[in-house]
Amino acid sequence: MVERNEELGRLRSLLDGCVEGRGAVAMLTGAVGSGKTRLLNTFANDVAASGGLLLRATGSRAEQEVPLGLVTQLILTATPADAPPDDRIESLLHEPVESGRPAGAREVRLFMALASTLVELARGRPLVIAVDDLQYVDELSLRWLLFVIRRGWSMPTLVVLGDRNTPTLTPGWFRAELASQATFHRIQLGLLSPEGVADLLAAEFDEATADRLTTSCHELSGGNRTLLNALIDDLRAAGRQLPIQQSTHPPVGDAYRDAVSACVHRHEPEVLKAACALAVLDEEATPALVAAMLGVRPEQARRMIDTLAASGLVRDCRLPHPVAREAVLAEVQVEVRPALHRQAAELLLDEGAPLTSVAGHLVAADDASAPWAVSVLCRAADQALAHDDVELVSQFLELARRFCHDEQERTRIAATLAHVAWRVNPATVDRQLTHLTGAMRAGHLHADDAIASISYLLWHGRLDEAYSALTQMVDLADEVDDNSVSNLDAFRLWVGTSYPPLLSAFPSQPSRPPAGVGDDIRMRAAVAFSTVLRDGPQHDMVTLAEQVLETCRLDHSTLEAVRMALLTLVYADRMDKAVPWCETLTSAVARRQAPTWQATLDAIAADIAVRRGDLPAAERLARSALTSMSERSWGVAIGNPLSTLLYAVTAMGRYDEAATLLERPVPATLFQTRWGLSYLHARAFHYLSTDRPQAALTDITMCGELMVAWNMDLPALVPWRSEAARIHLRLGHDQRARQLAEKQLSRPGTRTGRTHGISLRVLAAARELKHRPQLLRKSADELRQSGDHFELARTLTDLGAAHHALGESDRARMLVRRAWQIAKKCRAESLRPGLSADWLEDTTAPPQQEEDTENGDGETLSYAERRVASLAASGHTNREIARKLFVTVSTVEQHLTHAYRKLDVRRRTELPVKLSALPAEDDTNSDVPTE
Repeated sequence: MVERNEELGRLRSLLDGCVEGRGAVAMLTGAVGSGKTRLLNTFANDVAASGGLLLRATGSRAEQEVPLGLVTQLILTATPADAPPDDRIESLLHEPVESGRPAGAREVRLFMALASTLVELARGRPLVIAVDDLQYVDELSLRWLLFVIRRGWSMPTLVVLGDRNTPTLTPGWFRAELASQATFHRIQLGLLSPEGVADLLAAEFDEATADRLTTSCHELSGGNRTLLNALIDDLRAAGRQLPIQQSTHPPVGDAYRDAVSACVHRHEPEVLKAACALAVLDEEATPALVAAMLGVRPEQARRMIDTLAASGLVRDCRLPHPVAREAVLAEVQVEVRPALHRQAAELLLDEGAPLTSVAGHLVAADDASAPWAVSVLCRAADQALAHDDVELVSQFLELARRFCHDEQERTRIAATLAHVAWRVNPATVDRQLTHLTGAMRAGHLHADDAIASISYLLWHGRLDEAYSALTQMVDLADEVDDNSVSNLDAFRLWVGTSYPPLLSAFPSQPSRPPAGVGDDIRMRAAVAFSTVLRDGPQHDMVTLAEQVLETCRLDHSTLEAVRMALLTLVYADRMDKAVPWCETLTSAVARRQAPTWQATLDAIAADIAVRRGDLPAAERLARSALTSMSERSWGVAIGNPLSTLLYAVTAMGRYDEAATLLERPVPATLFQTRWGLSYLHARAFHYLSTDRPQAALTDITMCGELMVAWNMDLPALVPWRSEAARIHLRLGHDQRARQLAEKQLSRPGTRTGRTHGISLRVLAAARELKHRPQLLRKSADELRQSGDHFELARTLTDLGAAHHALGESDRARMLVRRAWQIAKKCRAESLRPGLSADWLEDTTAPPQQEEDTENGDGETLSYAERRVASLAASGHTNREIARKLFVTVSTVEQHLTHAYRKLDVRRRTELPVKLSALPAEDDTNSDVPTE
């Protein structure tokens, strides 16, 4: 351990003088934890080495009223061999003495006798008297010390005194008398500087660790050696792993907690009270507030705080760490703490402190009985909610509800608690719903809170209760303000697109959106969403959805509007816009303590991933959504992530795993919701993939019937007709399959984009062979532009098979190779059977490998290079080649560069003419013929 070398050197110099016959007195002054005791312990070893006699004593607050208690300690610290006869000690110590001043003859006689005893104990050796905690030494012992120091005996004596640097503790007359002595030396011990902290850490750990921890250790200890040594002990207890992990903060544990407690206890009782006041007030502490809590003058409070600061325990009226605050609060009796927190709450309220601070003290006191308390708690909850501190919101409102006697206010509190509960864990909303549904029946619930409560009932599949509450709301619609009516209209549109059977609760309301949307964010989102679902993608609705996302701050009242706006982009097949918005929202929600929001956005992101053919991402996101909340928390909305996961796992060929997912129970009311449509589609896809076409047909037919009945027959939502057509093709019903595919192509939103590409592929399968390539090429082009890799791989597989059936084997192999590359990228193992046909065995470059092939001139070109070179020789541009071969322009350029080098040509016009005779892609790109 690094010591105080300068101070220790001065004591050693005085000891050398004592050995040489010169007496002296040294006063060590410093705050609690400044190292006085440690310095005296080290100095004791030097005294022993010098051959001198060291007599030590420590002042004690408990023994401060015992006359000559210090002298008793000094004499009894002598070794048994040095001690005088017991009866003589007893007679000296119990000599009757007047404790008052001035000292009488008997006092002088006793002092001389006691001093002579010390001289006798020393037996000619240098005598060192060391006294620690001088501030607690009894007055008679202090007078005896001055007696010894003033007179100077025949033998030299060194007196070393350890004292606090607090003038009010040690009597002024003693300090004045001591300072007047010619042999007096003052040694001031300050707190450690950052450099001193670094030296102590370097003595225990390596230099890099010391550098890394110096700043935080200095902040936590304030340079107090006791606290710093405790931090080092906590570091040792945690092992040496922390420095290895490059942490800049030491572990704060039991040693530090105990050290704080010890340091606080070594102060005077009034200083301890000040420390407790600081701990209670915490970040809001000021000298004025501490003075008010303690009932003292501000200057007195400031002196107490300064005393704590001088010992490193406090900086800027703050304890340095929560553990330090806990240690100090532990000194307050449990039954006293509530009163202190109530007092703190009142003081902070009068001071205009943040309401969250006032409310925090009310929670700590577990008391909101004051007339102003409930109002403060509710306003503080609003502020905490604005900062996404949902734990504080719950604490404030739970306390407010217990002490609230106004039924309307209690209902409002319950509604806010429900919002917070749903945000964290929807399963816990049930605790509030009983109260809220009763308040709805009694007409005590605000329209917006009633709408939110009904949405919770719907989420949990309690459709009958929700329907009853809805009909009551509609009946009372004329009695609410215009804003509430607007919100009810938006809610009607949302219900119609999410829980269509409940639309009958709005008998006099149209099912379609109104002509105007107004400024309300929820209405704008609902109009955009419902319009796209019923009428298909429209540019102005996409723009409207983006405006909602750009202007809306996400909270419990706007969450559904944000989700509707995002899904508007998804169902409009605008993945180019949906993807960045979904990423932005997910990133923002991750920092806002809203697991439910995060899970629902993950579910939407998983759906988007499926629509882009990114099956691994879809699986990951869907699993994240499902594991973020329990099945009970998901309610009927579990159909969203579960459908996506089922579809993705099936597409990846993991059929047993998909079958296990189907064993998970789902709410019966799921099939009365929009999410039920996705579930039926995913289940039908799984059934067809596992050779159960009749079961698949049952599910997809039910899905289609519901979509038609609900006026939500949008293929971008669920392309049920194309899936049904695939099933009919498997069953040999080609005519029915063709009718379904053509019907789907006539639906809104199927003229371009992903849905158009899917529809064309299914239609091609139902057409004559000679028409298939043209339709499939158009399908591939649409799917490539939409970014759906899985569907693109399916189309290219079909296109390769069509070319093979037409006898165009080279072209077929090239297409299947590309399909296999795409399928591998999205891990679509379900496509492997279609990519492993017998006719592929004959190719010199099968899907699994890229072999070089020899051209007629003896030059060696790879299969890919030969295909690119042949198209270039035929006059196609690089971009046209990339489009035909479904690769990037950069890839075309690379293949051409390699081909030029191998063929020893410099430009495409020099390519061998015979390359252009190789089979090339048909340049046709016409629209789908209609009949």
